[in-house]
Order: sequence, then C-alpha cells, then structure tokens
Amino acid sequence: MPIFIAAATNDQLGLAPHSLSLYQKWIEAKQPAELHMYSLGGHGFGMRKQNLPSDSWIERFGDWLALQGLLKK
Repeated sequence: MPIFIAAATNDQLGLAPHSLSLYQKWIEAKQPAELHMYSLGGHGFGMRKQNLPSDSWIERFGDWLALQGLLKK
C-alpha cells in the first residue's frame, strides 16, 4: 500500500522525526512511499496559506494521487 507523507521540520508538536521514521519503515517494508519535508510550515500547515513552499503540498499530493492511478478522470 503506498503512502504519502508531508511534514514540516518546525512542527511545534515535534512530529518531523516521526514522519522520517514512518517513511524509513515503509521503505524497509518494500512499500511505495513519498516524503515531502518542508523546513517551515509548523503543525497543521495544510490548513492555512503562509506564503511558504509548504502551501503547495496539496498540489504535490494531487500529483502523487495521479501517479498512483487513484484519481478518476
């Protein structure tokens, strides 16, 4: 089962290392994985625009969904 992970290094809850660990474990299990780690964005960056690169995570997710064949045309 494929996984898409997007996180920010400056997540206030300290979740960045967990995102990296999850990615590593997925790869070790020989499962498809994609990781997008943004330096800035904080926790919950997907919920608001901040004029940061993390603002475009949803476009990267859409690209990934299409690549996985998970979007209906």
